[in-house]
Formats: sequence, C-alpha cells, structure tokens
Amino acid sequence: MIMKRVSYFVLAAVFAFSACTTSFLEVKPTTTVPEETSYATEYDITKALMAAYAPFVGMDYCDGEFHPYLFISDILADDYNAVGGSGTGDQPHLQLMGTYNLNSQQSLIGFWTNLYRGVYRSNIVVNRTPGIEGMSEEKKTRIISEARFLRAFYYHILWKFWGSIPYYTVNPNGAEVGYIVPQLTEDEVYEKIMEDLDAATAPGALPKAVAMTEVGRANRYAAYMLRADVVMLKGDESRYASVLEQLRETINSGIYDLTPKFEDIWTDKGEWNCESIFEINYSDDPSNRTWEDPLAPGGTVFPVFLGPDSYKGKRFHSEGYGFGPVSPALKAVYEPGDLRRDATIMDFNTDAEKGEKYNPREGNTGMFNKKYMGRAGGSANNAAGVLDMNHRNNLRIYRYSDVLLRASELLVRTGGSQVEADAYLNEVRARAFGVKPENIGSHKKSATLDNILEERRKEFAMEGNRFFDLVRFGKAEAILGAKGYSASKRYIPIPQSEIDKSENTLKQNNY
Repeated sequence: MIMKRVSYFVLAAVFAFSACTTSFLEVKPTTTVPEETSYATEYDITKALMAAYAPFVGMDYCDGEFHPYLFISDILADDYNAVGGSGTGDQPHLQLMGTYNLNSQQSLIGFWTNLYRGVYRSNIVVNRTPGIEGMSEEKKTRIISEARFLRAFYYHILWKFWGSIPYYTVNPNGAEVGYIVPQLTEDEVYEKIMEDLDAATAPGALPKAVAMTEVGRANRYAAYMLRADVVMLKGDESRYASVLEQLRETINSGIYDLTPKFEDIWTDKGEWNCESIFEINYSDDPSNRTWEDPLAPGGTVFPVFLGPDSYKGKRFHSEGYGFGPVSPALKAVYEPGDLRRDATIMDFNTDAEKGEKYNPREGNTGMFNKKYMGRAGGSANNAAGVLDMNHRNNLRIYRYSDVLLRASELLVRTGGSQVEADAYLNEVRARAFGVKPENIGSHKKSATLDNILEERRKEFAMEGNRFFDLVRFGKAEAILGAKGYSASKRYIPIPQSEIDKSENTLKQNNY
C-alpha cells in the first residue's frame, strides 16, 4: 500500500473550525481550535457538525480557484459546446480539463483541498461524539450517522474524479510531520465509502425527514441516493438488489413526488420542494461571502460564472462571465413538445426579448444553462454587497426523478419487472410533456438501457451527471473520443503540489 505524508497546505485548510450560528445556512469558518480540548458538550459537537457542512459553500469557488462542482462534472461530457469564458487562457485548469489535457500543475488543488476540509471536519464529529457526556444515544446516533454521510459525500467526489486517493478516518496531527496516511486504490476507497453509507442507512441512523429549521441536513433518503450513486457508478452488481430496495422504499414513502412543472424546480420557490431529496444551500440573506472570504456563509458565484457577458436585459443578472455555452447537440436531443428543453436552455437565437443583448465569448452558441442562470434580483439581499458571489441558487444534488430513473435502470439490469421499469421511466416522461402518466400516449417508451441513458441526459442536463453516466453505461469512449477522451483519462491528475509534499510517495494517476 502506498503511503502519503500529509501536506501542511491541506492541513492548514482542514484545521479551520466554525463558530456556532443560528441555522445551517450560516456557517462561518473562523480559527484553529485544538481538537483535544474543544468537544465536551452537545453544543460543541453540534457546532462541529455545522462546520462539517460548511465546505459545501466552497463547491464553486475557494482557495483562489473557480471549480463549480456541477460544471467540472459536465465539461468532461458533451452538453457544453466549450468551456467558454474570455478565451482558452481564462481559468486554464478548466480549459485543460474540458479538452482532456489537464496536467498535475493545473489539477484543481482548491477543489481537492476543500473536499479534504470536509473530510477532516466529518472525522472530528464521528470520532468525538461517542465521548460526549449528557447526550442521549439517539442524538449521538443521528449526529454520527450524519457525519458519516458527509464523509462519504466528500470522499465519493474525490473518488469520482481522482480514483486512488489518500484516505483517513482519524485526523492527522499537523505537528507530526511523519504522520502517514494511506493512499488507497480505487476499489479500496469504494469499500470504505460503502462502510460509511451502510452505517448511515442502517435502521434508526438518520431520520426520514428533518424539521423546517434543519433544512439542508441529510435524511435517510439522501443517504439512500448517495449510496445508489456510488454503487451504480462502481457497477457493483452484488449491491444492486439492496439499492433497488432502498429506491423502492423512497418511492413508497409518500414523502416525494415530481414537481408538476419541470420549469418550477429552478425557481426560488422550487428549492426544497416535493421533488428535492438533497440540495446544497446558498443564501443571499444574510450573506457575508466575499472574494477575500469565500468560505463565509452566503450565496454562490455559479450563476454569474455561467451568465452571458455584458448582458443587457431585465430577466437575468448582468455581467456574467460567459462560461459553458450550451451545445446545439443537446438542444437537438429533445423531442418536439418536451417542456424540459426550454426550461433547461436559454437560447438567445430564438428566445431573446426586445432589447436583450450580450457579448459573445469563447465557443459562443447563443445558448446558456437556464437552470442556474442568475435571475434578476437573485443576489439583492446580501450583506457583503458582492453580487457575483451571493446568488441564492441552491445546487440540486438529488431529485425524485433520479430515484425513478435509477430504479427503472436497476430493474432492467437485474432482469426485474419490465412493467415496473416502464412505469418509472414513463412517469418522468409524462411530466416532461405536461401530461399525467395514464395519458402519456405516443410519448410512452420501453425501459431499455439506451432509452434510460437518453432520458437521463434530457432530465439532468448540466446537473453534473452526464460524464459519469456515460462512463458507467460504457459509452464514454464512443461518444467522447472525438473530444479527446480515452480510458486513461478516466481519472484526472492528482495536484502536483500534493505529490511534491508527499516526497513522491503519492502515486500519480496514469493520465
């Protein structure tokens, strides 16, 4: 087993702690706190749990680097025409990633660091909660399970992008230069993630639902979806039956349903609606997030990152950065009458209002990601006054439609009921055409792997699923080969700074 010396750079980031605030929308990292003396009460460990959620805010930008989570997942695929921005030198790490030319010098060190920041804080909660006196076992179980969900969430993203990674559940001590952390293989990381998810999804571990004052915290069904995500990306047939059982439980829970209108999902009122299973919370009110303090609680820069440059009009935020021009091929895949197309793509070639203008940038197609475009007034209330940084668009991570399509897929893969598989697929399709399932008529399709993959592209366009769907369906080389993808490009290079600080004991990916 290859071992890695933990770098001071990473440790300096992950040692940061959080002050207690009034909600999970308001988590602010502050100072270094000695772990050994700081977790004695239920109040302390609740602060630590809030701190473990805090790295979510840095999923778009932190440590001086743009790395919007949903965007970096999708520039590897075929729904964006180009990376965009002002040119091929704008955010070079993203440009190189989008053409499968990423190198270890430009390999998302900020993203890597932020995810390990989350791992570190999750470890604190898992390891310190059992020793808290005066706290009920029920509360301890929930908090530990929640932290294990978070640890699995952070590690699963690292695993998705890098495969073989340093893995630890007991935090290194930054003062101990010789502390060694193992770099596990891709398969070993998968099994460790599953240990956390099996614990987090055990009976009584997480609640089925959370109170309105706790919106943003993980529940049982969020853990089910993360488990399904990981197992299905791995293609672990030995766990398909248990995943399908959990998806059926989610369907039969009565808690979730499809939002009647697809377009409503992406509005302010669409956040945490009947379809939402897990979102990353962003808020412009109150907000203290600035370029100098990007890990402060607040909103997201993602909408401005995607928005049209020098936009003039009334519908959207002005002065976007022009990243992510949408591919014409994505628009073309939608069938006539599919309402998702115009809810997903803002096409200035056909839909521009009178007087609307923008400055075309690299790879311009006239089309933009409408789901996450910055709507007018969407950052108006932020306390910091930094409009770009503080849009209130939550990131939709898991939706009920994903439950239905994954259940349909697993039924096909395991030789289960075709009737049931068809029903789940066509429930999603019926909503897409604005009809009830019983009235789907000519829009009905049979649940095959090809049909499900196509449906996932239309349903989850630019939500960070497409590349990983192509990989697990075995279609990546055929569809992305012309773009530069090959099997050796499955995992991106580990940041060179981490290789150097490990004294070259950390093995680099074959990219």
